[in-house]
Amino acid sequence: MKRYISLFVATLLISSSAFGWGLRSHATVAHIAENHLTPKAKVLVKEYLGGRPMSYYASHPDFFRSEMLLDIGFEPKQGSRIVEFPHGFRVDKESFKPWRTIENEDGTIFKNSIYHMERIAKNLKENHAKMNDSVRLVNLYILIHGIGDMHCPAHVEYYGMTPYLKIPIYYRQGNQWKRRSLHGFWEARMVGAFCPWSYTDLAQIIDIYSPEQIEKYSAGDIYTWAEDIARCSYPVHQYQPEEKIENSEFHRKYQALAEELQAKAGYRLAKLFNEILN
Repeated sequence: MKRYISLFVATLLISSSAFGWGLRSHATVAHIAENHLTPKAKVLVKEYLGGRPMSYYASHPDFFRSEMLLDIGFEPKQGSRIVEFPHGFRVDKESFKPWRTIENEDGTIFKNSIYHMERIAKNLKENHAKMNDSVRLVNLYILIHGIGDMHCPAHVEYYGMTPYLKIPIYYRQGNQWKRRSLHGFWEARMVGAFCPWSYTDLAQIIDIYSPEQIEKYSAGDIYTWAEDIARCSYPVHQYQPEEKIENSEFHRKYQALAEELQAKAGYRLAKLFNEILN
């Protein structure tokens, strides 16, 4: 039987290579979500987070990875054991349909964040009022962070294509070309390097959609959202290994997409919390 247990250990592990949005964007997503909670959900979130805003915990699963241990046991028995919350998900490269499992065809386990978040959300909805405070807190900020991360193009794996994390590209820095993974380039350039605003300012700037648009974006479930993200993100994955990318050109091309995905993440996170806590 699969178990969802938050385990705490002393070692702090920071792995910047697996970040998706960075601190500002994760806080922005959480701030937008908090602005769209129902009154009841807002009261419970404040209580469960110890009076702190959702943005306070938005990046915890990046900075405290060794404490974000998700023990799913050894099913299947031949598979490797996953003891860290996954930050990405897999889709079919043709249909963009997300995988609803954690098992490869050979029975081994792969990391699928949406599979686990669906189950964490279900468990919270059914048991949040009677959960241990620390377990509930960790599960809540896994969702706060995980919904944001799944909206980052770098965290979509198109099955059968080279993983985004492993595509090496060159970008211009002054008069030199620097080598970096496409994943790392997205993280460094899309928001942090070009955004002079605070996360609250950025949230205000991109939270501009009508109630009808917000309802449309929030419709469906986590798998519906994953398919939409995969469709939107597909053009970003068309760069070839060793390709040279101009910073400004890349930013102009994908700035609107980055802002749209952050807004969608905020609206969908709000919907998820409203469903769990109402």
